[in-house]
Amino acid sequence: MIRAVFFDFYSVWMPDIFAAHLALAQEHGPQAVSELEHTVSRYFHGLVSIEDVADEFRYKLSRPEIDASQFILNERSISPAIVDFMRELHGHFVKLGVLANLGTQEYQLLTDFNNRNQVFEVIAGPLPFHLDKPLLSNEVFSQTLKTIGEPPRSCLVVTGNAAYQSFASSLGISVLPFQGFPKLKQELDQLLASELA
Repeated sequence: MIRAVFFDFYSVWMPDIFAAHLALAQEHGPQAVSELEHTVSRYFHGLVSIEDVADEFRYKLSRPEIDASQFILNERSISPAIVDFMRELHGHFVKLGVLANLGTQEYQLLTDFNNRNQVFEVIAGPLPFHLDKPLLSNEVFSQTLKTIGEPPRSCLVVTGNAAYQSFASSLGISVLPFQGFPKLKQELDQLLASELA
């Protein structure tokens, strides 16, 4: 029985602000992509600021128009429909969390949002747990499960990231690929209803 649902952050809660810029980096070759992915990873561990990330993309991609404002998130981008759906999920007695790569701004945005809306039981990832490990690591997932108090078999992750899906499955955690909010709502509603039948 599913007792906890974890959501990835980018794509589920917000459009991925890094994906389009990393796609641009493909034009500059594997080295540029690798260096920029490393910078983004350092951001998700709280080692560089979003301004540093923007500077690195601007420099590596030779795009003077890139600036930090393109990477700044706004809570108004969170759909009220998602918030309502999260509240509905609580009606199924399901614990909710975010398990994702979160930089300082993402973590602060979710924390502030949760303080007002009381949606999540846990906001998890390398940065919130102060772990020097990648998101897709036994340490991060183990700490997340311990914090929410559920075993892998009682958990479900929702993400559009194939590597994330594969890693969660390898730990015995159920996976629901994210393919847009309407489909997510339909699939989760059906899944939870079937467990009560």
